[in-house]
Amino acid sequence: MATTPRSRLPGGFLPKSKVGQEPVTASTLGPPVQIEGKECGAQPLSFLLEVNVMLAGSLDAESVLGDVLVSLVESENLSRASFYRLNEVTGKLRPVASRGRKVGSPRTISLQEATVLGCAVKQKESIYIPRTAEDPRCLGFEPEERCYLAVPLRTTTRTLGVLEAVADEPESIRPLSRILIDQVATQTALALERGELYRQLRASEERFKAIFEQASFGVAVVRLDGKIHTVNPAYARLLASAREELQGKNLLDYVHPQDVPAAKQQLQSFLDAGSGRVSFETRYRPKSGDSGWCAAHLSLLHEGGNNPTHLLVIVQDIDERKKADEEYRRLQQQLFQAQKMEALGTLAGGIAHDFNNLLSVMLGFASLARQRLSTDHPLQDSLGMIEQSAEHAADLTRQLLAFSRPDQQQVKPVSVDAVLERVRRMVARTFNRNITVNVQKGGEALWISAVPSFLEQALLNMCINARDAMPQGGTLTLEATTTVIETGPTGLVGTGAPGCYASISVQDTGTGIAPETSSRVFEPFFTTKEPGRGTGLGLAMVYGFVKNHNGFVNVSSEPGHGARFTILLPLIPPPAPQVREGGLGQIAPGCGTILVVDDEPMVRAFAVEGLKGLGYRVYAAENGKQALQIFEQHRDEIDCVLMDLIMPESGGVETFRRMRALDPLVKVVFASGYSTGEILGDAPDARAVAFIGKPYTLEGLSIVLRKAGAGPPRCV
Repeated sequence: MATTPRSRLPGGFLPKSKVGQEPVTASTLGPPVQIEGKECGAQPLSFLLEVNVMLAGSLDAESVLGDVLVSLVESENLSRASFYRLNEVTGKLRPVASRGRKVGSPRTISLQEATVLGCAVKQKESIYIPRTAEDPRCLGFEPEERCYLAVPLRTTTRTLGVLEAVADEPESIRPLSRILIDQVATQTALALERGELYRQLRASEERFKAIFEQASFGVAVVRLDGKIHTVNPAYARLLASAREELQGKNLLDYVHPQDVPAAKQQLQSFLDAGSGRVSFETRYRPKSGDSGWCAAHLSLLHEGGNNPTHLLVIVQDIDERKKADEEYRRLQQQLFQAQKMEALGTLAGGIAHDFNNLLSVMLGFASLARQRLSTDHPLQDSLGMIEQSAEHAADLTRQLLAFSRPDQQQVKPVSVDAVLERVRRMVARTFNRNITVNVQKGGEALWISAVPSFLEQALLNMCINARDAMPQGGTLTLEATTTVIETGPTGLVGTGAPGCYASISVQDTGTGIAPETSSRVFEPFFTTKEPGRGTGLGLAMVYGFVKNHNGFVNVSSEPGHGARFTILLPLIPPPAPQVREGGLGQIAPGCGTILVVDDEPMVRAFAVEGLKGLGYRVYAAENGKQALQIFEQHRDEIDCVLMDLIMPESGGVETFRRMRALDPLVKVVFASGYSTGEILGDAPDARAVAFIGKPYTLEGLSIVLRKAGAGPPRCV
């Protein structure tokens, strides 16, 4: 009988010999085994050793079961021996090997059948039938099958099949043979279970390998000292490196330098804890290209109990998500900024309305007093200063209104070069002499559509901001050029669209602006100046002006190297030359009857007093309801109605419509401290009505009434 060389014996099946001792053989296994008073010598042990070698030498036990049966049949003088495997799902015994003199064709046996093999499996016990001819369970056996043994292939938890042994003489399977066959069954069961576990392990390894290799996220196995053991393709792609190149490198070598201290602390804290897992976000640094963001998840791998040997690092590229989050926060900040601007615009509108009513009284009565005094009266200069101050205050209220509602009635073509020159002269006269003012213009004339005073005020605000940034002096440069914006601009704030723009810049050589501050310079009431030197409204007004003129604004600066503020406004073609009307600014006396409607008593008193001084008869009403009553009674004699747009109960537009229902030819002049564009937006039938903005002077009032057609027809 052939034997397997000793070098093929795996460890764990037989005692290992120590160095200097003779090899382990059947003769060194101890004293002979006693069976029923008889000694079992070296031959049975040698047989079991041979079977053990055959089963242990193959990871697929079924492939050597035939050889085991050959040895068993020859050793125990059997006529036939067979192995059956149990399918635990179907409950059937499948023949896998059969050897002997009369093998035949073994068939698959169901446990539902009444067979000796099935009984042995179900009872989990060996069944020995010494004389088959006398046992009813052996009906159907062949005549030469006179002695029969069925031994289940059992482990500690399962029954994997059955071993069938047949002899052609009654009682010929001796007790010692039964013991040997039982040992063969036990060894076979263990080998079959080991083979199944090995196949499961290989399948698990293949699945893990497939997951490891094909995972879309990066996976790395890292030693506890931080050195990379192996990585999957996704991890290598993330770092733009070859897998072999990463082996042996330190995990932290591929973390962004600024994030290394935090990542190192996270890693050390996790290793000190010795269990669980940790997740954090950090920036990775690939071999080439820009750094990106990833989410890292760390857990420990253990071998041999609770001893950790490696780190399992799973990384997921979240750079796109981070960019999306940053874009979301940027848009959210822009929305918040727009809401603040809108809220300030609403506040400014309310302030401007009330403030203009007060200015109307001051400016009106000052102009009325100047009219009644002689031209050489000593108070003329004082009254003129009052008028000038009130007009400057009115300009401020118009700037406040520019945040949310531009005055469309005053928008007109504006020469950028002319405005720059006026601003230059004003700045040169008022700023300290240690500030040099330069103007750089393009080769062609630039024209925009704007409110001239608003553009001047915006540039002055930027110049004042530049002056305050140069307390020790420096250079202030005003520049105007043409810029074409082809796509949605980046880094610009505003509401413009692609097209040609006039780029107007104010640049200084001052202290500059910190990055964390530059994003807030256009916020209302935000200022870096000390208390008493800034209101935080100058640049906010610039933003409001640009927004309402469909333009952009931008600031570029570096601390210690000055700042450059730029506004971009849509270009328009140069307008045709126009002839200016004469006579404006002169009081135009009149005659006829005027109905004054205003809810502010002092404004109403000035209008009544001033119009009477111009020669008009005057009716006065404090609200729309009272005005309608007066108009119904005296509409045949009323030449024109001077009506405030904003009044409680019945506003100016509603009152105008009711008057027009009584007299379709009624002449009305609207007066308001607000812009008319937004107020009359839903009243197209009232847009053509004459308008005068508050505060107004007696001269302005007299001119607008004449333009509206009041007076002359009834004075003929």
